[in-house]
Amino acid sequence: NALSDLLRGDRTILERSTLSALITYDVHARDVVASLIKEKVQKKTDFVWMSQLRHYWTLEDANAAMAQASISYGYEYLGNTSRLVITPLTDRCYMTLMG
Repeated sequence: NALSDLLRGDRTILERSTLSALITYDVHARDVVASLIKEKVQKKTDFVWMSQLRHYWTLEDANAAMAQASISYGYEYLGNTSRLVITPLTDRCYMTLMG
């Protein structure tokens, strides 16, 4: 994978942290897509799709949506934090926080 090849090179701490986060999100996205395929999701109203944390950008605003909740993005930046993994429990926690 191109991202992991980048990570193996000579990188600053910030670059390494950013690349690690990108790889973690990429692996999670791959797993989500595999789940959508396995569950044969075909409509945007299917629960497996609706239960994913989704981001939408309109001309006026950016929103985060999950299940029936939609929250306007407030342009908060929490920094470039590291993540060990994103698990199904992480997704359930997001859903609880969004509700």
